[in-house]
Amino acid sequence: MTTTYAFIFAGLFSILSAPQAEAREWRSWCGAEASSPLGWHFYCDRDEQKEEAPRTGQESPPPSATELIETMRKALEDARAQAILEPTPENVTSYLRLQQKALQSAANFSDAFRRAVWANPALDYTLKRPVGALAKRLWSEERRAEREGVLQGLGERYGLIYLGSERCPGCRVFGPLLRAFALRHGIEVLAVSMTGGPLEGWPDAVPDQGRAARLGIKARVLPAVVLYDTRTRRAIPVSYGVVAEDQLAERIFALTAREVGSDY
Repeated sequence: MTTTYAFIFAGLFSILSAPQAEAREWRSWCGAEASSPLGWHFYCDRDEQKEEAPRTGQESPPPSATELIETMRKALEDARAQAILEPTPENVTSYLRLQQKALQSAANFSDAFRRAVWANPALDYTLKRPVGALAKRLWSEERRAEREGVLQGLGERYGLIYLGSERCPGCRVFGPLLRAFALRHGIEVLAVSMTGGPLEGWPDAVPDQGRAARLGIKARVLPAVVLYDTRTRRAIPVSYGVVAEDQLAERIFALTAREVGSDY
């Protein structure tokens, strides 16, 4: 009996000490649990001895937020197309569920967006340009007062050039309006008749004779108003066609007292 056990243990020792037995060899010993020749007391579990498969390359990075959004958009488009081509209850339901998920994501972003704006005054554009009725009225009053102050002192540096024609229907309406505007704010105006004829509201109008061209003004649309800077000797177009008085005032204010982009 002792000789038999010694023979068995010697055989097992030679197998276990062999360098990395092949999987097929191991399976030949373990086999199915019921038919294993090693008996119930022998554990065939070799999970802890399995070697990791060698890595063939670097792990791919997780998808970016842009890629996830694109995937969601593509899935929604595909589901919609499938529902249109095959409008079965299953396809339509699948599309509606995806759409609902996308809408909920958009709603979550919209809600988080406004909460962030409320908490950060520097990000709230409505503080610069209000949209509420009360705040907008207060802003408009402050803006009007600031604008009137600028226009009252405008004549110290700027003048206006008015280009019109007796053949222009709009000039017959706009000419008198511009004259009243200039007198109210103390702004000098040079009225220029592009055809040499009289201008409504401007009996002292002078014929063009190349004046507009020398200033770089292309008066293809009449009436036209140009702001002239006496310091830089530069002509700045203000309006073409008939505009209301408050529009004219706002444009002149923006061109002379506001930096580009400051109102936006």
